[in-house]
Amino acid sequence: MIKASVLRYAAIGMASLSLAGFAAASTVTVGTTGPGSLNSVSLNNTNTATHTNANGVGVNNFNGQLSASGNVLAANNTTVGGAASGNTSNSSSQGTGVGITNTATATNMPILMGSDTVSLNLTGPNSTNTVGINNTNNTTTTNTNLVQVSNNNLQASTSGSVGVFGNTSAGGATSGSTSNTSNQTTTVTIGN
Repeated sequence: MIKASVLRYAAIGMASLSLAGFAAASTVTVGTTGPGSLNSVSLNNTNTATHTNANGVGVNNFNGQLSASGNVLAANNTTVGGAASGNTSNSSSQGTGVGITNTATATNMPILMGSDTVSLNLTGPNSTNTVGINNTNNTTTTNTNLVQVSNNNLQASTSGSVGVFGNTSAGGATSGSTSNTSNQTTTVTIGN
């Protein structure tokens, strides 16, 4: 039995860490071809895998608030105690979380070259035996993530007016306080 030296050429192209498994196996047996024969074996194995992930996420948070207290008028009284307009307050808390995870179907599978076998048997004296094996693995992963988050918080707070006039005796006159509070949190997490 004459054993030919087998050369393995591996051309591996990858665009990202997401890999597709590849395991092609070929078996070729050449035998009893006689003296001076020319025996040539060429194996070409090609695997092409394409993964495309497209994600579009849009979030719009809108919070509009208006708080107003009424007006106070104390007029033409003998005695007036404290005249006050009430307090006003706005409070807003918004939380937005967006999470995107893309996992190709074979991300954890390694690239495996096939177990090719070529057997040359009884090819005779002065025979020329050539073997070529070419394994090509092409994997392409494209991730497109479009995320748009819009947080809009519009607040208005007004305290009413206080009018005190034409009274014999009047206490303190105050206008209420106003307050606006806003807390916004936005978190975007993308895993490809």
